[in-house]
Amino acid sequence: MASDRDGLLADEEILAALSERGFTLIDEPDPVRLRHRVEGAGPFSVERPLIVVTAGSLEKLPYDLWQQGQHVVLDLHTVFPDLAYPVVRALTSAQRWRLSQAASPARRLGRQGTIEFLLRHVFDAVFDADPDALWEPARLVAWLDRYHQQVDPMPAELAECLLVQLKRGAAYADWPLGELLADRQAFAAFVREQWRACMQQQSGQLLGEEAVRYVLRFEADGALQDAVPGLVRSGTLKPLAVERPDRLPAWARPAALAPDEDRRERRAVELVAILSEDLGMPLATARWEQWQAVARAWAELTTLRYDPDHALSPTHQEAYNRMLTGVDDAFLAWLRQRYAPLGSQRLPRPHHVYHVPHYIAYQRRQGGADRVARMYPSALLVLDGMALADWTLIGPAWRARHPDWGLDERLVLAQVPTLTSVSRQALVSGLRPADFADTLYDNRAEARLWSAFWAAEGLSEDACPYVHLAMERDDVPAEVDSARTRALCIVNSGIDDLAHSAVLGTASLYASLRLWLEGPGRRWEALIAELLGRGFVVYLCSDHGHVEAWGYGRPSEGLVVDTRGKRARIYSDRHAAQTVAQGFGVVLWEGDGLLPDGVCALMPRGRNAFEPFRETAVTHGGPTLDEVVVPLVAIHLQK
Repeated sequence: MASDRDGLLADEEILAALSERGFTLIDEPDPVRLRHRVEGAGPFSVERPLIVVTAGSLEKLPYDLWQQGQHVVLDLHTVFPDLAYPVVRALTSAQRWRLSQAASPARRLGRQGTIEFLLRHVFDAVFDADPDALWEPARLVAWLDRYHQQVDPMPAELAECLLVQLKRGAAYADWPLGELLADRQAFAAFVREQWRACMQQQSGQLLGEEAVRYVLRFEADGALQDAVPGLVRSGTLKPLAVERPDRLPAWARPAALAPDEDRRERRAVELVAILSEDLGMPLATARWEQWQAVARAWAELTTLRYDPDHALSPTHQEAYNRMLTGVDDAFLAWLRQRYAPLGSQRLPRPHHVYHVPHYIAYQRRQGGADRVARMYPSALLVLDGMALADWTLIGPAWRARHPDWGLDERLVLAQVPTLTSVSRQALVSGLRPADFADTLYDNRAEARLWSAFWAAEGLSEDACPYVHLAMERDDVPAEVDSARTRALCIVNSGIDDLAHSAVLGTASLYASLRLWLEGPGRRWEALIAELLGRGFVVYLCSDHGHVEAWGYGRPSEGLVVDTRGKRARIYSDRHAAQTVAQGFGVVLWEGDGLLPDGVCALMPRGRNAFEPFRETAVTHGGPTLDEVVVPLVAIHLQK
């Protein structure tokens, strides 16, 4: 029995280590579900130890459990005794992990000293260690670029301290420092605008219609010039097309294109290099934040690979195809180690799709948080089948059309196997698949499960409607206009339908998706705008992604299989699953603590499918990066 008010057990490395040692960890505040989970995890033994975690005191746990257990109290101030507790407590688990890699301070630090220590050792903001560096724009730009590659932002108190220091510099008088630190998109827009002004000056051309106040003087700062290739590589800076780029200085050419040069080819080279470096690292034991960077780069490269209008060169297509196996194998190895442990920690940051309703409810409870208050209604929009690669096309289009929207993106893991009946049901219910075992094979109970989740949060049934909306033909649901609605769920299968009907492969899907952006996608934008105008906090999420797969035969197992999918089959008879596995190259998935006991899934390895030999299908159900890692986007109106 562990009292862990500071979330020390939420760290990914600790969860993985406990899992390797055979521990089952249960963090369940609901007493009824806690009882059910504990009884299902027994009998306890040295070989099968159990940890029950609570954020409160151990005395508030059920007495019979408290009586049986060994009692442990975990406190953050005992782990970092020389740092100010309130400041360290504001860090995320990933940031605390980085802090643990640093040497302890030589003496006990107060609040300000702790803030400065964290800026140096957790966020690599070494300005106060080197006072002259604080006033060097190149150092600040390079640091902001690295900082925005991290998953979690720094706590507000640290950001405010850093801004106070930066605002003392005359060099930054015309810089929107607060926006640059708070928003990656604002930082990227600033750098791109400044580069456009620089290229206008260097080339003598008019690039764009709007004038820009030029404050980032590339031509006069050698350190800024040296930073250009890195800014291009990270995607912060996009090369601009200019006439006669050969006449530009050598330092400017990495971010300049000839008028007829295809920027996609150059970007593909950068992404292939980035991914090749990543695949050279031990990704099987990498942290989730590292895999998120890999997933974003892979998604961007996938959209370039399958662009229906501008196909990549054969060389780059071959490079992509060569990396497929490496990416799939590395991600599967990582899933086997980290997927289940991450599933045990749903707050304050979601990891699995079944954490999403808990995250929305948690944000509602944070009454003082920006843009979110308990009285505001929330809407979860589920775009069934939207892969991260799809979002890399949709997101930029929506940002360009709606500059007043703020889109806060994070990534979560779909439920494995990534079938709609498993993962979407988990997404809308807030439950592990083991908790809805009776409805595991269809989605008919989703409306009831959505209402049940919010009933536990104190909302009446008519305050939490669930709507399955066909955006191509249906009108905006009346529930949007209802003053009683507090938690709205809208599900749309349009993108999933496009994927399943893409008989010519992923390239035909992306051709259809571009049309979707100008048709049903526009209606989604109008719906989101209406929800935002009515005060809703809007969350957009997908239940799974998709891959282009190739048939390698269908098993003939008769009635022993419970669910037949192209990329996954579910069995309640393990012997039958093992028999089928002998004739196919498959992944046998079971015992992850999330699927019901006795249930296992067979999923083809790599990009194969249970389909006729060599038949192409765009489908889902398997454990690849493209199917499992999906976007979760919070949308709000900019202040």
